[in-house]
Amino acid sequence: MAKILAIDEKNEILQRIKFVLERENNKVITAFGSEEGLDIFNKYCNTIDIVIIDTKLLINSEMELLRKVKKILPHLSVMVLAEHDDMENAILAIKEGAFGYIKKPFIAEELLIAVDNALNNKNLLLENVRMTRELLEQKEYLHGLHDSAVKILLNMLPESLPHIQGFNFDVKYKSCDAVGGDMYDVSDIGDYVCFYVFDVSSHGILAAVISTIIKSFLKNIEYNYKQGINKRRFPEIVLDLNLQLLSNTEQNVFASLFLGFIDKKTKVLYTVSAGHITQYIVKADRFVPLESTGPILGVFEDSTYTCNVNPLEPGDKIWLFTDGVIEASSNNEIFGIDNLLKLLNNNKNDSLSSVTDKIMKSVRDFSDNSFLDDITILGIEVMK
Repeated sequence: MAKILAIDEKNEILQRIKFVLERENNKVITAFGSEEGLDIFNKYCNTIDIVIIDTKLLINSEMELLRKVKKILPHLSVMVLAEHDDMENAILAIKEGAFGYIKKPFIAEELLIAVDNALNNKNLLLENVRMTRELLEQKEYLHGLHDSAVKILLNMLPESLPHIQGFNFDVKYKSCDAVGGDMYDVSDIGDYVCFYVFDVSSHGILAAVISTIIKSFLKNIEYNYKQGINKRRFPEIVLDLNLQLLSNTEQNVFASLFLGFIDKKTKVLYTVSAGHITQYIVKADRFVPLESTGPILGVFEDSTYTCNVNPLEPGDKIWLFTDGVIEASSNNEIFGIDNLLKLLNNNKNDSLSSVTDKIMKSVRDFSDNSFLDDITILGIEVMK
């Protein structure tokens, strides 16, 4: 059932509209002329579904009546009554926002079909408004989650890298718009310098949650080493972290990790890599690849990990990075490991900060400053 306002200057037309429509259980309010029609519309606008107006009234008001009605209720369906020789004005009314026209003289069936179509149009417009509102609310909600994820991840990043005698450090980090899961840290844990880079596969709030689990786990390991308690072998640390992720996260959520320990006295480097891309030691005369020593975290319960051991010398530099560096893309081409190694080789005698700046600039220029993934570049230098 629809509530319809009919506006005309002929009572016989109004009464015929009322008779035909109310016979089909619709409610019809009639108004004689534009002034009365607008007064009644203002009074009942919140309950009116359709307005039927004679084109002559619209022309006399220069379409102002139609504009006022549509301004108050944009979703309202307005039908115009038009004589056969008045089609030009009917079309003009449609251009001004009317839904359609009814020819005079009309037969009952045509009027009923026109009103039914107008009501369906009004309901579709209202549904569109509702869906648009829901989408906007959802967008605001997701934007809030995005902001929360950004805050969580940024709060977990170290404010600065530590000062540890015998070592230099520098880092460059850039988060993408999707809020990825890159994280890094360097810590003095007594006999060792501990450092890591990890990359969570997911984005947004989920990446923030997974990053929190990994970060908290590694912080606990660092604390135990500082206190000299419960020191586990380096591969066992990653094994336990893998099991923790499996028990606390959904399937298809995983992370790569590169974890390193440098013995401050002997300058020996111990590394465990859980599916992370190959990292590098840059020596005076060669590159030493630090490859993965076990599967990615959060996938297999029976994963095992081994430890690589490499003696370091004064002047050696360890370069850690995430796949956002080498996978930065432009015109279907990626930056690639070759470009990165070329940069490291050509600038191996430069300071860490100079090299990280050059890498970041090269990646920005290559990708036209468009990042689809987080970028982390961490450099560690053994002082001469």
